Amino acid sequence: MSKTLLLPPRSLSLIVFESVASVALIILSLLGNVLILTALYRNPRLRNTTNNYIAALAVTDLLSACVPGTLFASTLIAGRLVFGMPLCRLSGFLVHFLTYFSMTTMTLTAVNRYFRVVRPQLYRKLFTKTRSRGILVVLWLVIAGFVFYPTALGMGTFTFNPVLSFCAYTFASQSAETVFTVTVVCVFVVFSLSVICVCYYHVSKEIRRHNVGIRLSLQGVSVQEINLSKVLFIVAFAFAICWIPTFVVVLIIRVILDGAPHELAVVIPFLIQTSSVLNPLIYGVLSPPFRREFRRLFTPKRRARSGDINSNASSPTGQIGLALEQISIGHPWTGGDSRRQGDGSDELAQFPSLKVAWSV
Repeated sequence: MSKTLLLPPRSLSLIVFESVASVALIILSLLGNVLILTALYRNPRLRNTTNNYIAALAVTDLLSACVPGTLFASTLIAGRLVFGMPLCRLSGFLVHFLTYFSMTTMTLTAVNRYFRVVRPQLYRKLFTKTRSRGILVVLWLVIAGFVFYPTALGMGTFTFNPVLSFCAYTFASQSAETVFTVTVVCVFVVFSLSVICVCYYHVSKEIRRHNVGIRLSLQGVSVQEINLSKVLFIVAFAFAICWIPTFVVVLIIRVILDGAPHELAVVIPFLIQTSSVLNPLIYGVLSPPFRREFRRLFTPKRRARSGDINSNASSPTGQIGLALEQISIGHPWTGGDSRRQGDGSDELAQFPSLKVAWSV
């Protein structure tokens, strides 16, 4: 067997740790993202424009766990490349493609939240369901072309990297590698994170500046939308925590060290797989609609229905809390009418003092 397909020597304890950790990440990613897609499929109320982006992220995380994640785990367990080079090249392509697509989708989600909260009068014109899906399709094609162009132009090819324990680009020259790496960092890291930070800064500023019950509800922004914005901000923040160290390690390996030991390089695929696990955990903990839908998936129908009725009947605040996830806050001085919003949110005139605080 070629030495280029074998991993560097590792201690038994490191082999066990890497093998168990990689398999655990795959299982958690599969379960979590299947739950997200199942919740979106079962509950029509969750099928809105913003959740199209959540579904796209869940699909990319599933693909990442199924192909690159499986190849990575099998390599760590066996100590060598188990599958052939065709699957290795496919895995290498997907590592780059899914990474860049996830970053771009996070950026789109931040822009979506900006217009929903700060510029709601433009939101319905810009973010229709058809247009949002079309943008995602265009992104798939553009990013796929970007990832494939080094191979098409003979600048590089996907090969197995024993130090990284997965397949990645090997470039024909140092200049080609530098150009590709700098482009990725500038476009998909610096630009994307800058847009995300600016958008969520303005969202936070808008919510802090105005009473949510007065200003934003008059513009058709429900409390559910505000809560969703906070959840998506935390998702973007967690994503950045995983990916900023990843690209720092990449730059250190490629630009400074011109190579790295296995213990440092293997951090990259582990962080990639970790990012695929975080989203379902965040939705399950912080998003009431997703959390409720997850509970229904694991609870018998009679028991879940009885529990919902009892919890709502036992506490007035429970009724208000449930309502606030689906309605905007109205006020007597707005005329007292209860209008149904286009996104399925109603206004509630009898609770003028309720507020939602932005806390991150």
